[in-house]
Amino acid sequence: MDLMKRRKIFSFLVNLSIVFPVSFFALLILSSPVASAQSSGSCDVPAVNDAVASNSISLEPVEDSFWNNEEPQYNLRSDVFVDFTVDNDSATAVSMKLVPGYMYSFCISITSNQDDPPVNPSSDIYLMTQPNWDRYTLGYELREDDSFFEAFDELPVEWRDMDDWLPFRDVHAYEGTTYTEFSVAIDSSGSGFFGGGDVIYYLVIDGWDNRRHTNTEATGGDIDVEVLIDVEERLNIPKFTATLLVGSLPLACILLPMIIHTRYMANGRENIEVEERRDLPYLDNESRDTEDS
Repeated sequence: MDLMKRRKIFSFLVNLSIVFPVSFFALLILSSPVASAQSSGSCDVPAVNDAVASNSISLEPVEDSFWNNEEPQYNLRSDVFVDFTVDNDSATAVSMKLVPGYMYSFCISITSNQDDPPVNPSSDIYLMTQPNWDRYTLGYELREDDSFFEAFDELPVEWRDMDDWLPFRDVHAYEGTTYTEFSVAIDSSGSGFFGGGDVIYYLVIDGWDNRRHTNTEATGGDIDVEVLIDVEERLNIPKFTATLLVGSLPLACILLPMIIHTRYMANGRENIEVEERRDLPYLDNESRDTEDS
């Protein structure tokens, strides 16, 4: 009886070790806030920045990016408000250090500048990492060099991503707009091969005709930009949870048949042992008669 109880407890613990981690992490994912590429809420940001927030961002005009490269001093952990003017046929970026554990909601508003109003204030908005920003500025510097882009166009399509700039996660590109909202959360900081380090991200307000075929042409005048960044703490689920969730089902398909087979074989051995110990009265009586005779 004690053996059967121990086996039941063991089977319960094995099943619990398979089901509990999956249920626990699934509950964490469902209860955590979702960082989507498009947000429906507005940013609740004060109009005045404190000292830390002011030093958490930096404005970088595309034409002066190589000479005026002032990186943000702090990681962006609090709300920020910034407004600036983008000249015609130019671009300006807001550089910042986004870190894991926070959700960043961006609200960008673009209006016509009163001194030099454009024909159409619609512009392009991109979020990109520092390597892509470097390629973006290089493309701006060489925008009138047709020979460079002719050589670039001769590259195979699958190789162009190595030399051309891309928006963050290939989705954060909002073109031909005067107002947009979106949210983003960072999964990790730095490189998995070369250690840590804060990654700098660039929110680019584009007022020139870049090489993307879906972009808007130059505005024909100056535009005024207002950027609000709403920062909220969020639950950061470890990366291994995805592996655990994906691998738990195949693992369960392997372990459960083994457990069922083990329990079945154990019950079979118990029945055999009981049958071997069972008394046989007829044979016992015959053996006694033989001994008496």
